[in-house]
Amino acid sequence: MTRIDGSVLIAGIGYSEVARSTGRSEGSLAIEACRNAIEDSGLPRTAIDGIAVWPDRVSSVFEGPSITYMQRALGLSRPRYWQAFGTGPAQLASLVGAINAIAVGAADVVICYRAHLRQEQRFWAPGAGSGGTDNAPATAESAYRVPYGVPAGAPRFALWAARHAYEYGTTDEHRGALVLTCREHAQLNPRAVWYGHPLTMEDYLASDLIASPLRILDCDMPVDGAVAIILARSDRAPDLRSRPVAVQSVGHAGGATLDNELWPDMTVMAAKYAADEMWAGTSLRAADLDVAQVYDGFSSLAISWLEGLGIVGMGEAGPWLLEGHGRLGGRLPICTDGGQLGGGRLHGFGKVAESVRQLRGECGQRQVPNAQVAVSCAGGGPMATAMLLTAG
Repeated sequence: MTRIDGSVLIAGIGYSEVARSTGRSEGSLAIEACRNAIEDSGLPRTAIDGIAVWPDRVSSVFEGPSITYMQRALGLSRPRYWQAFGTGPAQLASLVGAINAIAVGAADVVICYRAHLRQEQRFWAPGAGSGGTDNAPATAESAYRVPYGVPAGAPRFALWAARHAYEYGTTDEHRGALVLTCREHAQLNPRAVWYGHPLTMEDYLASDLIASPLRILDCDMPVDGAVAIILARSDRAPDLRSRPVAVQSVGHAGGATLDNELWPDMTVMAAKYAADEMWAGTSLRAADLDVAQVYDGFSSLAISWLEGLGIVGMGEAGPWLLEGHGRLGGRLPICTDGGQLGGGRLHGFGKVAESVRQLRGECGQRQVPNAQVAVSCAGGGPMATAMLLTAG
């Protein structure tokens, strides 16, 4: 990893409309988010010389509009850096690539975007391909999972959650405390899909068990939406409309293996390795954090991130959450926009955008007072990215 030390800024952020169903195309959502990010930055479009997306058009059911489509739609001429990442390197791969490109002089200003439409439930027959769209034989690691009804998502991560519960006594109430924290914060964010819908522990415990020990409310909420992030060299700070936020360090790691089935210790995800790499690139430590946008694609992933980042020790995240330390006003507020469990699945991009808003002091009722240091996380299992940001 190239050492960053604040040499790269987040110059602008932009959201599209976010809803359970917008009736719009993913392209229109991506364009809206990108235009809002450009407006937020105050930079002219001619300053943008890079564009990146995760994932690329052919790698995943989560694919968004192609970079060629977006280049034409945004009127970007002759970019010198462009990249479409596959699903493998985790959700913030496009940001990590752009940060490194700027740090080494391969680009000055890069716009990265993430857009997708809500995916309907898919039922994969035994032996189906890993994408679930045909009857081709399952290959690679899918051959070990798909025939047993564990293609991806909740069934896969339930295995990690069950192991953590076995080793450390993590309970339904511990995971429920994480879900309730996100839902409580969502009540302060009008953009959140669960805004206006508070939740009690009784509600959570009564929700359907879908892949033991995970319940339906342990799973993030699919939405239509897009987020765009503009990155720039630090010397562009005087040109920016909004308060810049500095990228201090990035950890982008996979750990011992990239294979779910061969992972040596399922109580520890790649979150720990990404966090270790991130902390190695800065003098800041977990105790310096003011806010943490931990990844909550599933409640168990957020628990892993709290422990992997060193915010709490192994097995301590559940009790810490149950005591209310992750809530606004607690020791370290997490998922302040409601996260993906309360706000909707915007993948890691929503984490970065909320961190930026917190460090700018733009979050209104959910603002963490005098927030100066934030971490944004994405990924679960054998893939993870952690990004440390500071107020400019």
